[in-house]
Amino acid sequence: MNRFQSDNGRPYQKIHLRLFTILLVMILSPPAFSAQTIEGNIDDIARAILTYFPKVTGKVIAVNDNQITVQVESGQGLSKGVLLTVFREGESFYHPVTDVPLGRFESEIGFIEILHFEKSRLTAKNIDPTIMIEVGDLVRLPSTKIPLAIATRTKEDHSFLQNELSAALNDTGRFQIDPLAPGADLKAAHDRKNRYYIELATDHQDGQFLMSLLIQNTITGNQLANLEVLIHQSKESDLILEHLQYQLFEQRQKTTIND
Repeated sequence: MNRFQSDNGRPYQKIHLRLFTILLVMILSPPAFSAQTIEGNIDDIARAILTYFPKVTGKVIAVNDNQITVQVESGQGLSKGVLLTVFREGESFYHPVTDVPLGRFESEIGFIEILHFEKSRLTAKNIDPTIMIEVGDLVRLPSTKIPLAIATRTKEDHSFLQNELSAALNDTGRFQIDPLAPGADLKAAHDRKNRYYIELATDHQDGQFLMSLLIQNTITGNQLANLEVLIHQSKESDLILEHLQYQLFEQRQKTTIND
């Protein structure tokens, strides 16, 4: 799918988003830092975000006040701040003709927030103390699309990058993307029923573009990650950077006129 096309009909994405050199600094959870230099494009950033949301299944094995221990049956790379849904099994249901048991009904109990994950076990917090979670309850990060909102921090930030990232995340098939107006905050994302929120900020220095992304869940507001992406100009990325530079030029012109 072509996200943008040039005046002659040639797709920007396939030609000009192919070989960005990106410095990706990932703050998984303060004060732990992980720095890595990679070569990639906007799709690589989307894939990096995708790694925070693996499909997970597990079962509650201990409850201590609001702290929950879960034995994880599937799912790797879980991060602090990710929300998991808790289900409780009910009565069995049967085939209407053969009367063979087919499974059990399930009811959604609530959400827990990951505090720590190691190997096949995680600890989490019950974020609604009025809900009683019990040993044996099922825990999942479902395979359904995750509602995720994206907004630029200010009107001056480059909407072009927001649109590109939104399209790349949508292409993963894992997210239901909700692009918000510039300056929309965490509360706005929560009010629109989004589970997670990305605040995007951009900067331009010495011919380079810096893109910062803060990822939070919308229920507690806790941070999953803080990503900083430095896009270096190269021959393959000239036109997309020209597009961003044109936006920057327009902004400066408006500032000059207003002054």
